[in-house]
Amino acid sequence: MHNNQKYQLGRWVVCPITNTFQDANEQISIDNKSMQVLLFLIQKSGQNVTKEQIIAHVWNGSIVNEEILSVAISKIRKSLGDNARQPTFIKTIPNVGYCLVAAVKPLVEKTPPLEAPSNTLSLQNNNHKHYFIGSTLLSLTIIFIVIFYQTYQESTHDGQVAISSIAVLPFEDLSEGQDNQYFSDGLSDSIINQLSQTKPLKVISRYSSFNFRGNRDPSTIGNSLKVEAFLDGSVQKSAEQIRVSVRIFSTFDGRLLWSKNFDSNNKDVFNLQDQISREVQSAIQPNSKPQLGTTRQINSQAYEWFLMAQYHWQQRTPASLSKAETYFKHSLELEPNYVDAYIGLAITYAQFHYHANWSAKESVYKGLPYIEQALALDPNSPRALAAKGMLLTLKGSYSNATISIQNEAQDMFIRSLELEDNATTHHWYSSLLNNMGKKALVAKHMEHAIDLNPLSASLKITFSEYLAKRGKLDTAQKLFNRAQILEPDRDSSIIKSTHVFRNTPRSIIAIAEWHSRNSQLFEYCSSYEYCEQVIFSYLSIGQESEANKILARMPSKHQHFTDSLKLIDYGLTGKTNDAVLLFENLSEKRPNNYKYKYSLAVAQFRAGLFEQAKSSTLKLYPNWSKSSLGLASIVNSDNYLALVLYGGILLELGEQEFATALLNNVSEFLKLNKVQDKAQAELTLAEINALLSNTTEAIKHLEKALNKGWLETYDREWWPLQDNHLLKSINSNPKFKNLIAEHSENLAKMSNQISLKLAPL
Repeated sequence: MHNNQKYQLGRWVVCPITNTFQDANEQISIDNKSMQVLLFLIQKSGQNVTKEQIIAHVWNGSIVNEEILSVAISKIRKSLGDNARQPTFIKTIPNVGYCLVAAVKPLVEKTPPLEAPSNTLSLQNNNHKHYFIGSTLLSLTIIFIVIFYQTYQESTHDGQVAISSIAVLPFEDLSEGQDNQYFSDGLSDSIINQLSQTKPLKVISRYSSFNFRGNRDPSTIGNSLKVEAFLDGSVQKSAEQIRVSVRIFSTFDGRLLWSKNFDSNNKDVFNLQDQISREVQSAIQPNSKPQLGTTRQINSQAYEWFLMAQYHWQQRTPASLSKAETYFKHSLELEPNYVDAYIGLAITYAQFHYHANWSAKESVYKGLPYIEQALALDPNSPRALAAKGMLLTLKGSYSNATISIQNEAQDMFIRSLELEDNATTHHWYSSLLNNMGKKALVAKHMEHAIDLNPLSASLKITFSEYLAKRGKLDTAQKLFNRAQILEPDRDSSIIKSTHVFRNTPRSIIAIAEWHSRNSQLFEYCSSYEYCEQVIFSYLSIGQESEANKILARMPSKHQHFTDSLKLIDYGLTGKTNDAVLLFENLSEKRPNNYKYKYSLAVAQFRAGLFEQAKSSTLKLYPNWSKSSLGLASIVNSDNYLALVLYGGILLELGEQEFATALLNNVSEFLKLNKVQDKAQAELTLAEINALLSNTTEAIKHLEKALNKGWLETYDREWWPLQDNHLLKSINSNPKFKNLIAEHSENLAKMSNQISLKLAPL
């Protein structure tokens, strides 16, 4: 199979010579090894090919773990837009290998016809003198160009680049076998880490800059990442020698700003990384103090295990985290003093708490010793300091010495950020600041993290979840939608979305389908978050049978989840006073938690404790007093729900005129159609009109809300629609009762659909 042969594969043109996939609208690059895997599958199109056959052909006898092949297949699928569960291109043959199932055909390049060779000899004789003169001129021209190029190169070597922001793209592997991508990526990582320690240079994180692998269009990079320049380069390994070429380009006009070649041998690769990073840093920020890297001699296999562990850690599923743990340990077996591997292992144990079923105490107990080992080897490692801050933040959530632990964690983060301006560190620090009640700083650090990593869907989703907990639901929903544009196929986004969006018939069905596809996660509830959110969704439509199946598989339960289950029971059985007591207790334990304080005001309203409800609401929004309230200016898409509750409280307290003006103002705002959640906006209009005794309008908007897919969302409210406290004035209306009956029928139909989808489970 020739590398210059192109193929038509679905809508894609496969071009092996450039390692790209092209269609009418875009071009996507892929590493050489992944392309070689695809070419072998093309050669065996329609046949089942074993993993052993692929590895033997592509890696040519090298000892390669099957995980590397799995990563290559994953990259191919992602580039082609394929789905492993419903494949269009590559089908997985369980316990065997893979099969290319899409139609493929070679493409024939059109070439211009050759000129007729008549009178060739005569022409050669007649033009011999012209040929000699032309070749001489050509030689002189080449010499001039070479001299000019060398002069220009030398001038760029010693030049300085006046920029304040940069993105480091993944380096291209130009080695003959093109099997050193791990080293090329590691070199880019090293430069990113080094430059991140240069103040006040803004350096885009790896996640966002690596999205431009194979795409070096200056204006696209500049517009997407908001940087003045980008750095790229290439790596060529031959025998024991390595040559690295580094270039810096302006994103404004594509002009080459700086370039240099570096030569070394295989035994000195980590010193080479440090040398390149220091020289790039010196060119960009000549007045900054170089950060001297620790001399490292890391076994190449240990480094590859480390990179494999990083890949799996980034997937953040229970299974992938277990693989990451194994690979980090393999790396440390070969390199007992490998600081980055210790850090990676500690972070992995922390992630077991967030993405598996480990308790916070277990994660901290396992992770902290590895961080202490990393800091013993390198006391000024910014990543080790940040990871220790993250683990201490987790420890503070269950320790009796919370304040002292939080102070120590804050010291770790501050020291880390003094050394390195890193998106992940800002993200972790924001979690600590949230626990400390420093709300303004939380937003500041999360926004800066996103600025450093603008293409991270994960960061935007995390920030949207924080905003939702702070009562800024509409802003959270808009940010979550932007995250989904970045990663539309993110498999777990349907679960993440439950923290930000209300239930809808479509989302409930999507959750059941996701549950069916990922049934292994529910066998022992290896991720509490997944199990909890699916249970809430099923309970919201009365599907208690499937919810109880999952509950029975949970070996233990988080306290917040147990509290939520109690509240659902209180709402269904009318135990409003019990709900008030529970929220009072939660608000006392978590004084900085907006959700608990707002829910306390709601519970007090439902229990008829209107003075207490008013006091609780004004603690959240102190400017909402009658004397200072500017009705036209305070309503927005984030606070309209709280304003309607406040209006209802004022009506109960006899402040009729002021409450009516307030509720009418919210109604006019909602009619501007600025709110993301259209179903909730319609239900709120129904509540406003019910409070103002406009029964006909209330019924009309309630019907619209149900038609737009409004459903109970039991981890947000904890009562059924027929018991909504703001609709109490219309609950005896026959039309209201008809709508509730129809709503109940629809819930029963959805519950039946869920049962059918989950029947095989």
